[in-house]
Amino acid sequence: MIIIAFLLLLGFIFHHPKIKGKIGEIYVALFLKRLPEDRYRVINDLLLTKNGHSTQIDHVIVSIYGIFVVETKFYKGWIFGGENSEYWTQNIYGRKYKLFNPICQNQGHIRALKSLLQGYENLPFISIIAFSRRATLRVKTETSVIYYHQIPRVIRRTRNEVVSEEEVRRIHSILLANNTEKRVVKRRHIANVKRNALRRNRAVANGYCPRCGGVLTQRKGKYGKFYGCSNYPRCKYMTKKL
Repeated sequence: MIIIAFLLLLGFIFHHPKIKGKIGEIYVALFLKRLPEDRYRVINDLLLTKNGHSTQIDHVIVSIYGIFVVETKFYKGWIFGGENSEYWTQNIYGRKYKLFNPICQNQGHIRALKSLLQGYENLPFISIIAFSRRATLRVKTETSVIYYHQIPRVIRRTRNEVVSEEEVRRIHSILLANNTEKRVVKRRHIANVKRNALRRNRAVANGYCPRCGGVLTQRKGKYGKFYGCSNYPRCKYMTKKL
């Protein structure tokens, strides 16, 4: 009975969303250790706060080639999605689930970094979305959507030096100085994420763009009908249904 209870407890722990997310971040952190430390400065689990708002970023890599921002996902099944779709689809043996577009999520992380790094906002900020091998990726994007083990190779592809090593150290120091590790702040961050998701869903249900407030109008594209923002191309928000 004790063994069965222990196994059930392990099953619960490893299926809990927070635990799974942390497992993914740990895997990625290990892969990032393959990058030369003298050229890449890695920060894992960066939490920034400003004006009562918080942003949690899984991994930031500062280098002379730019700033790489990695969003980690530990989903399984088939993953479908596009660059500007509001939601992606997770398909597990025919059962479909929605997940918020991680590219849009990471764009928010990059905006937060640019806001903090005044004077460096024109540097290249390279977005990377990383999934575990538990997932089968079927996405069509310009942003790099890859597997964990591919991260070091993708990062090394960028070879154009855009900033000095001294400035890399300065940027790294700014990020570390602003990294918040208090549990209470992390709890507030989770609450903020939930509130923002509720606000976004309400706006869409009422026919308005959650990004800019424009009107959502029905259009027809290559993959069928969808709702797009009336402020396109300035705003490229889209959703399959209201």
